[in-house]
Amino acid sequence: MFAKWAATLKRLHWTRGLRAGIAVLAAMLVCRYLGRPMGWAALGGFEAILVDNGGPYRSRLTTILTVLLGGAIVGVAGALSTAPLWLAVIVTAAFCFAVTYARVLSNPLASSSVIILVIYFAGFGGVTHTLAGALGNALAFVLGGLWAAALSLFLWPVDPFRPARQAVAECYAMLAEFTAGVHNTAPDSEERRAERSRMHELQRNMRRKMEAARVAIGTTGARITARTVRARSLTVLLETADILFAGTIRWTELFEAAADAESQTAIADALSWVSRAERAIAGALSVRPQDGGASFAAEGSHSLEHLRKREIALEALHAAPGSLVAHLAHDERDALLNLEVAFEAVRALWSGVEYRTSRSGSERAERRSLLVRQSESQRPVSGWSTMLDAAQANWTMQSIMMRHAVRMMIVGAVDVLLMHLVHLQHGVWLAMTSIIVLQPSGSGTLRRGVQRVSGTIAGGVLAAIFAAAVHSQTGLIAVITVTSIFTLATYAIDYAWYCFFLTPTFVLLALPHLRDWHFAGVRMGTTLLGAVVAVVAMRLLWPEREKLQLGRLLARGAQADAAYVRAMLRYWQAIDTDHSNAGRTAADREVLAPARRACGLAINDAEEMLDRLMLEPRIAFRPGARWEEALTFVTYLRRMTRAVTTLAVVGSQSAAIVARLEAVAKRLDALSAALPGETKIVESQAKVSDASSGGDDVAEQQIRRLERQIAVLERSAAQLAAG
Repeated sequence: MFAKWAATLKRLHWTRGLRAGIAVLAAMLVCRYLGRPMGWAALGGFEAILVDNGGPYRSRLTTILTVLLGGAIVGVAGALSTAPLWLAVIVTAAFCFAVTYARVLSNPLASSSVIILVIYFAGFGGVTHTLAGALGNALAFVLGGLWAAALSLFLWPVDPFRPARQAVAECYAMLAEFTAGVHNTAPDSEERRAERSRMHELQRNMRRKMEAARVAIGTTGARITARTVRARSLTVLLETADILFAGTIRWTELFEAAADAESQTAIADALSWVSRAERAIAGALSVRPQDGGASFAAEGSHSLEHLRKREIALEALHAAPGSLVAHLAHDERDALLNLEVAFEAVRALWSGVEYRTSRSGSERAERRSLLVRQSESQRPVSGWSTMLDAAQANWTMQSIMMRHAVRMMIVGAVDVLLMHLVHLQHGVWLAMTSIIVLQPSGSGTLRRGVQRVSGTIAGGVLAAIFAAAVHSQTGLIAVITVTSIFTLATYAIDYAWYCFFLTPTFVLLALPHLRDWHFAGVRMGTTLLGAVVAVVAMRLLWPEREKLQLGRLLARGAQADAAYVRAMLRYWQAIDTDHSNAGRTAADREVLAPARRACGLAINDAEEMLDRLMLEPRIAFRPGARWEEALTFVTYLRRMTRAVTTLAVVGSQSAAIVARLEAVAKRLDALSAALPGETKIVESQAKVSDASSGGDDVAEQQIRRLERQIAVLERSAAQLAAG
């Protein structure tokens, strides 16, 4: 028992908790000095720390500002919408639907939507309902949040992904050591035997490092992990390291088998080149590059040194067909593409923006494709068009998020009616509990409700004790500071413990007058009633059960990607018939767009469920849980959708291309059939095709990327089934 408690204490996020304590303490002291209420400023500081996921400053600041600006707006709206009753019901329902549905638009909104609704009800249930008072509260909320943002971003920056990032960096550092360890030695010599022993030991250590990195990624205590660019980038980097590791082992075997000095020299040179690139990746993962990862862009210094020079050398190479050197050159082209993927992920890791990259190292006409002309080699995956696509894809009752938004709208309206009927003091806690407990899944709602109620009841007892024992405002400030530290320290570890410490924090902040220990009972009663409302709503309004099993959602994503590949083939047939711009636009609208939207909808749903599962600490830390493999699967489903979108623009049909893409679609169909557990998952042994469909142009690169991605999906699915 003691060991279990010690392990739990080690997992607590003390740094995040201390930052929250300092932010809340400073806000309360300033408000006390100015003679202002402490609640709104402290709330702003608390919520700003809560949503800070770490990572690039831009993405962190965007998320914090989303909470502060969105919270300020809805807080004012809530304060001004309390009467008459019909207006309160309509406005509350509208905000609950709009803010919840906005989760599909962007990561910052997905991360902060529930918190923004909490701020709405804080304004709705507050004591101030005039415009001047509401604006004053909003200003205090924003200022408290900005102070916390400055503390979190500049004065005391913390990255929850740091353990995972360092674990992946160690993989690349060890891989670089492994790759650089091959030397020309005489066969059967003592040096060769010592070299074999060292390489075998490195192989074992490399596998252990990679498994440790998988665990680190899967147990990262961050909000919306599956939707976080850092998590997806680290997942891609780890999978790429695994592919490079397998290729390096193959090269070392070839080195052992090579009988001529020319082949050995070529292999050793290739291994040295890969080692230098891997070492650059390891360094960029260990410490943030001063250029923010720009050197890993297509025309950055690292890309020019490690990728473009090698590409030029391979283009100039003329090896005899079927020779070992020719086989090695083919493998090196594969390694080039894999390293390019890794470089893209490193850049995305530090910039917080994912990029679509099109290489244009050769001046041949094929590489002056429409994609290259449109994007000029790089285009961020963001913007209004992406948000519009996500909104359109989810604007159907088949969407989990659409159903959840409608469900939240109804619950918000019901909560307002209940508060009006029961006339409870601080009845707004009822509504806050409902929107926090209500999850898109039935099991998640029930589990969150039990944790919320149990933690709140226990915390309410503690709050009553503090309220009765503390006789001064200074004492309350001290207690609130300590409980806020423990609240944020336990957030990503155990939700029940989080609620236990959260309850005295906000009960004491909202205490009407000193020593009013009965006030804690109001919190417990309204929390219980709010949880009941959420659970009943889930049971009556589109109850989600088997449909939300993770395997079924992943299967639906694989099926959607298979349909998208086949839609691309039909699109090519259509534009071959009508070459005009009008015909191309019509084919895109009628053939590609529906399939692309179906992919977005399916992958969004899978990400939503995976986020919920990974935020349940008792599940995330359960031995045998394979959330990293699920995250890998979701990440590569989305990357495959992007690759098909690119290929649709730059590719064209031929018998060879159609056959390869049909094979990809069939493998996706097999995954879709196997993932729900109805059939056995068999990891395909198919290799990337050696056949070239037209040189080494952009289309051929994208087809090979698709083939690699389906191999990763198959391996992840097999590991999920084994776990």
